[in-house]
Amino acid sequence: MFLKLLSYPRTLLGTLLLPIHTVFCSALMVLVTFIYPNRWLEDQIVYFWTRVACWMFGVKVVVKGFHKASKGGYLYVFNHTSFFDIFAMSGYLGSFRFGAKIELFKIPVFGWGMKRAGILPIARNRREEVFKVYKEAEKRIANGERFALAPEGTRQHTETLGPFKSGPFIFAINAKAPIVPVIVKGAAAIMPKGSFLPNWGVWTRTITLEVLPPVDTSVYTVEQRPQLQEHVRNLMLPYFPDAK
Repeated sequence: MFLKLLSYPRTLLGTLLLPIHTVFCSALMVLVTFIYPNRWLEDQIVYFWTRVACWMFGVKVVVKGFHKASKGGYLYVFNHTSFFDIFAMSGYLGSFRFGAKIELFKIPVFGWGMKRAGILPIARNRREEVFKVYKEAEKRIANGERFALAPEGTRQHTETLGPFKSGPFIFAINAKAPIVPVIVKGAAAIMPKGSFLPNWGVWTRTITLEVLPPVDTSVYTVEQRPQLQEHVRNLMLPYFPDAK
């Protein structure tokens, strides 16, 4: 009961401090990438931003199966229910960059930091622009970079697996990049879609990231994208008994 009572002021304080922390890390990212571009330094800023965000709200992260991830460039796909999916994965799954909705890039300082970090701008309703971004990212994957995309396209209201969109799978096929599915459990309870107060009334919660074995996309053509999409979704479905 005591920790529950303490969680309320902790959440309020964290909610006030998180934007300040985010602006600081974003400005630092801009500064570092202009003065001394270095992927290792950029990753440290990402880890600092996301791990401190989890710490602020009493969020613990457990990773299972990370050793199964491929070496070189690949694409994470994950079930998306909360902003804390982003914090947990960015903080604890190594070096990679997310795809984020393009509207976020308009936010002063934060948007600049995302752009300098190499986050992919995704214009959800402008398919041609999205595939132009994917085409440019293919070269980065060939150079060993890694990305993460939510195949559902947006956050789900509950911890389930929504319908998949085709974009990430076409991207992976064209890039000849393995797809590494990630099962995110626990993030929805911390900050579900529509909520602005993480872990309200709860002192600590745990997010579990289960990294499944990589799926080879080199054996698929773009015309076979539906089969690849169904295969990956079927690998993830057993973790979501209520999903269809």
